[in-house]
Amino acid sequence: MKKLIILFLIAFLLLPVTQIPTSAEEIGIVYQIYDENDILLTEREDVETGDKFIDKNFNEFEVYLVDNTNLTAKAKYTKTYPKPNITKKSNLEQISAKPKKIAMYMTHNDESYILGDGTESVYGKGGIHDIAKLIKSELAKYNVTATLDETLHIPHNSTAYSRSNATAQRLLKDSPDAIFDIHRDGASRQYYLTKYNGKEHSKVRIVLGQSNSNSKKNLEFALYLMSVAEVECPWLFHDIYWGKGHYNQALSNKALLFEMGTHTIEKSYVEESAKELAKVINSTLYKTTIDESDNSLTIGGEQNNNSTLNNKLENNQINLLPVILIPSLIGVMAISFAVTTHYMKKKKPKK
Repeated sequence: MKKLIILFLIAFLLLPVTQIPTSAEEIGIVYQIYDENDILLTEREDVETGDKFIDKNFNEFEVYLVDNTNLTAKAKYTKTYPKPNITKKSNLEQISAKPKKIAMYMTHNDESYILGDGTESVYGKGGIHDIAKLIKSELAKYNVTATLDETLHIPHNSTAYSRSNATAQRLLKDSPDAIFDIHRDGASRQYYLTKYNGKEHSKVRIVLGQSNSNSKKNLEFALYLMSVAEVECPWLFHDIYWGKGHYNQALSNKALLFEMGTHTIEKSYVEESAKELAKVINSTLYKTTIDESDNSLTIGGEQNNNSTLNNKLENNQINLLPVILIPSLIGVMAISFAVTTHYMKKKKPKK
């Protein structure tokens, strides 16, 4: 009986860390996603039916067919999200008196850039750490305190998000305004490459997970970021990919995953993207007010903490019940079944 109790306790304590997530794997198969008229819409690794994505015009598409032989997928238009009207004022002073805090980490620490690091990945701290540190230093220029946790979650496999879950929870204890998981993608170079005013840039993709309770809140935050970027840096974001994973985003309603370019694009381009991303994050959370009567945004609006986007979206309490209790109970039930079966077999009379 004592052994059985000990097994239950071990299952309860350890299983939250070993929950099985849905996650992107290392660079490999890339799918091209077409609409019903065979027009190429986007690219993505690990495409599944039911995945959604939202383009820069706020049009949402849903994947309904995946061809694993030809590495293609089909998606249908589902709806268009309303774009807020945006006004930018010359007053760009901080409009929130509250301290500004951001948290960042890297689930896939190995990710690197061939054109800059000489390789697409390393076993340890890859080039993505440099990009995250640059975002941190750029945010500091706007008086944003960014906490960057460089804990390693290697190897890069399907359980990496379970390992990084503990890191995210630790960061959220300091109650940051938002938390970001910094990645680089494995799609083609041309997908991320763009030209604006005659200069080449590397775009950023926002990734959301459908498998969490904060999915819609995360999407709301992502759409506001894209809206502000359209005014401050029109080339920055490519789209929002809303996949089947969870990406630890159940922990906060302002938790996003950023794909900072891809492995074959110039790292110097991504560094420029990091600077612009920091500016857009600061402007969205701390310099933009919202009039909810007509969903209009004002960048550099009147000082009113209650109307800032950061305040509107504020609710970063960690929801530990589904994250910890449910996997633990499942684990306890599984071990209980295994132990009971074992003892029943031992006590079964021989023929």
